[in-house]
Amino acid sequence: MNQLTAWGKSIQFLLGLQNQDETLPDVKEIQIPIRNGNLRADWYTPKTKSLGTIVTINGLAPLGNRDPRFIIVNKSLSKLGYTVISPFFEEICDYKISLRNIDDIKDSILYISGKKEISPTGKVSIFAPSFSGSLSLIAASDKQIAERINTLCAIGAFTNVDDIIGNLFANQNLDEYGRMILLLNFLPLSIGENKSLFKAIKLAILDNYYKYKNNLLEPHYSKMKKADRDFFENLKYDSAFRMKHWEIILKKGGKNRNLLTALSVTNYIHSLNLPILLIHGTTDDVVPANESLLLHQKLVALGVECKLCITSLISHGDTGFSFKTLLEVPKLISSFSFFFLKAYDR
Repeated sequence: MNQLTAWGKSIQFLLGLQNQDETLPDVKEIQIPIRNGNLRADWYTPKTKSLGTIVTINGLAPLGNRDPRFIIVNKSLSKLGYTVISPFFEEICDYKISLRNIDDIKDSILYISGKKEISPTGKVSIFAPSFSGSLSLIAASDKQIAERINTLCAIGAFTNVDDIIGNLFANQNLDEYGRMILLLNFLPLSIGENKSLFKAIKLAILDNYYKYKNNLLEPHYSKMKKADRDFFENLKYDSAFRMKHWEIILKKGGKNRNLLTALSVTNYIHSLNLPILLIHGTTDDVVPANESLLLHQKLVALGVECKLCITSLISHGDTGFSFKTLLEVPKLISSFSFFFLKAYDR
């Protein structure tokens, strides 16, 4: 594939993302063995000879690989001529943030790249938005995994997890969906177990995602103890209250501290050595675009082949690119052409 062809693929991809058809096509469902069981995955087969294999890693959303927006992405990549494997990462889809997330991504890459009928060359490329973009970067810092990857596209990824959590807790104007997911995972480190409270947080997240008319939270909320309801309201609306608990979490040592350290891409930068595309929305209300800018600067300084695109055409970790201003479209085309050129299996 030459540069001109890659530009054409990029234009075709961006046009494909404008398609509103969220119907799941006729895909083959396969099982991917991981160290903790199996993951189901959708296998999109192109109509022409495959240009290469792309593994798409879903973000923190309950529908995962079958989120309507992600189906459109997978179909668009397949229509370009790429084989697409899109696993359903159960832990990530259940809003569970842990080191297992990284292991599941690694195991998936090893299995998919090792199947000749899926990846004849033994290599894949990675397309991952949001939280999963950062997890994929961490997974790719493992030399054994990096050897199986042609290139990696991370959309709206973070560099330092401490900064992101602190920012979301402190700034009331930022995205509540992301904040509640972080509270669900890290607040137990401050207050311990409280089934009623954490159920309320989980239901609030699901209501935010599905946009239910009759929400799931209300029936449970009405039965909660007053103390738990007050605590929940403080979590939603009082940034000082949240920050007090974040400070408690940061003071914790042992496994708690190790998890936060292990989730920061910053700590793996020196082990990253493969072509990387970073895309970030200027108005991202979960992870500031400065995170990708900082990561790009560090990677380039280390001699890593890395391309950065900061654009107003997307929000946080989004996979739907709006053409609301044509001035930025050429930059997006150039960026994705970098990814498609590197993803091409020669």
